[in-house]
Amino acid sequence: MPTGVRVENLTATVRSLQKLGVEVQDLKDVFAGIAAEGARLASAAAPHRSGKLRASVRGNKAKNRAVVMAGRARVPYAGPINYGWRKRGIKGTMFLQKADSQLSDIAPKMLEDGLQRVMGRKGF
Repeated sequence: MPTGVRVENLTATVRSLQKLGVEVQDLKDVFAGIAAEGARLASAAAPHRSGKLRASVRGNKAKNRAVVMAGRARVPYAGPINYGWRKRGIKGTMFLQKADSQLSDIAPKMLEDGLQRVMGRKGF
C-alpha cells in the first residue's frame, strides 16, 4: 500500500538534466533532502516506547526519487505498527501515511527549488 506524490515526467526530466551535464550526485542530494524531511516527519509521528521504531525511520539517496522507510532486522514490528495486524488485534497507526500527507504539501516545492539550484550552478 505505498503512498506518495508522483511527479509526471520526472524520470524524463532527470534523464535530460543528466544529458545536459548535471551530476548524478547533485540530483541525489536534492532527493535526499526531500527524503530526510519525510523521515523527520515520519519519525515524529511514529509511536514510541523504547525509541527504536523512531530511530529506524530513514530516507534514501537516489537520483530520481525520495523514499522513506521504517524498520530493520532489530525493529521487525514497524510494518504491523504502521499498517496493523488484524489477527493479533493490532490497530495500525499509519504514521508513515501521516508523514506522507504532510510531505505531499511541501515536496513539490522542495523538488522545484532543488532542481533550480542545480540548474543555476550549471548555468542553465
